[in-house]
Amino acid sequence: MEVFQAIRNRRSIRRFTDQPLPKDALDKLLEAARWAPCGGNLQRWRFVVVTSPSTKELIKKFAPGIFDMPAAFIVVCVQTVQSKHHRDEATYLADCSMAAENIMLQAHAMGIGTCVALSYAKIAVRQILNVPEDVEPLLMITLGYPAEAPEPPPKLALPEIAFLDEYGKEWK
Repeated sequence: MEVFQAIRNRRSIRRFTDQPLPKDALDKLLEAARWAPCGGNLQRWRFVVVTSPSTKELIKKFAPGIFDMPAAFIVVCVQTVQSKHHRDEATYLADCSMAAENIMLQAHAMGIGTCVALSYAKIAVRQILNVPEDVEPLLMITLGYPAEAPEPPPKLALPEIAFLDEYGKEWK
């Protein structure tokens, strides 16, 4: 699949089949995340893959934005330890977001649906997954084979969001 085609055709999938994801598919998604760019090459992202039915059910209780049970979750976390190479919060948010996008695009290319969940109780998820204090859960990605095919959402035209040489100067 061509990259731009994957970008244009990927949708947030909120309904999944009961088909499990094979381990090699999860490995490939994590490899896609691992190759994302990151500030200073610090690679402070950490990924907790959840496939256990009981753990998924427990997490779902603390995540009101998750409507259907996915085959797996990937909880994208960041190691927050301070060091001489510390980057600001904006950097690690960007780093983890780029890793998440790599996961979602690779998943789409493999026929796996994804959706980012931000509405969840971080303290509960931290405790359920035994995440240490120096690691912060940032977002969850639900994964599974799609049981829906949503229509593309409307997008603003380029002249509404892009400017040439300075803000407000018309994009032609």
